[in-house]
Amino acid sequence: MSTAAMLVYPDFFKVAVSSSGNHDNTMYNSWWSETHHGVMEEIGEDGNLNYNYQIDVNQSLASKLKGNLMLSTGDVDNNVHPGATIRMAHALIKANKRFEFLLLPSQRHGYGEMTEYFFWKKADYFSKHLLGKENTEVDVLEMNRDFPNKK
Repeated sequence: MSTAAMLVYPDFFKVAVSSSGNHDNTMYNSWWSETHHGVMEEIGEDGNLNYNYQIDVNQSLASKLKGNLMLSTGDVDNNVHPGATIRMAHALIKANKRFEFLLLPSQRHGYGEMTEYFFWKKADYFSKHLLGKENTEVDVLEMNRDFPNKK
């Protein structure tokens, strides 16, 4: 949705991070698209009833990108196939658009053990593009470490 917002309203949205995005409904579960996009009944010239639905894909709008976009995915995502993000990256490259791409190795849809790392990458990205403050430290540090009280 964040990528779609950037592409449909490029003069309004200036920065977005899209994590494990469903950029291409043609490669997602068909029941999802049918449920959320609707199925249109059409009667053909032969009188037979046909079912048709238009499935949106973010790639078709790649040339509209104006702002700063980061795409991320886990390479073993078992919910939204990583190929959806890779197809989006391919479309942006073909449209000569600048963007960031982050592949999280051995991670599924929620990024598991790399959730904290991704949180800070996302925070740094928004800080850079919204506040103009870029973190150049090598290490990604935790802001609030939870240490047990020692008495």
